[in-house]
Amino acid sequence: MTSFRHDHVLTILGICFEVDGNPMIILPYMANGDLKNYIENPKNAPTGIQLLQFGLDVARGMEYLAENKFVHRDLAARNCMLDDQLLAKVADFGLTRDVYTTEYYSSRDKQAKLPVKWMAPESMERNVYTFRSDVWSYGVLLWELFTRGKVPYPGVDGWDVLQFLKLERRLDQPDYCPQQVYQLMLKCWSWEPEERPDFTSIVTQIEETVRVNTEVGGEPDHNERGEGDGDYHVYLEVF
Repeated sequence: MTSFRHDHVLTILGICFEVDGNPMIILPYMANGDLKNYIENPKNAPTGIQLLQFGLDVARGMEYLAENKFVHRDLAARNCMLDDQLLAKVADFGLTRDVYTTEYYSSRDKQAKLPVKWMAPESMERNVYTFRSDVWSYGVLLWELFTRGKVPYPGVDGWDVLQFLKLERRLDQPDYCPQQVYQLMLKCWSWEPEERPDFTSIVTQIEETVRVNTEVGGEPDHNERGEGDGDYHVYLEVF
């Protein structure tokens, strides 16, 4: 990982060892912390276009990792970082598993902490991880962005996530999430891995969505299915 060179992938600077032999990973300083905490913080008010830009940054980073045959296996908002310019960078590679223990569950080994609410069905069922399983997780990350960091599948226990998906159920469209963005999420959650888009296609689609919404100057194009959760002002100026 020290060889990664990309604007949207956090490079490991090095590793050192304490006197007792415990390793410490040296990373660049990320002034705005992790993406999950940033979007959850009520003091921050990212616009819809900024949320999309975060998603685009992550997609570009994941495109680079896929091109280099690197499978992340734990892609989520908590595992992306924001620098002082609010550029999102794919990071951590599983280093936060002990932080969000309540969001992890493994049916095969209760000692292992697996992020099942972000995992593709083939990863849960057969322990198969590819860039296409990372694409599934990316779709969940997009959902996190437009819900301001909510835990996926609210009310669904970790035991039941796979059965939930087998019933062809998926996460609901977040309030004020553009329809084209939700359609991209649904493509990422295709049951058959080969039916999911690759990260290059995802980058192209989000770039086009950002371009269109920037050119129209914030014309509304959001989901108006419900009353929302009080975050309408966050998206109003863009969508």
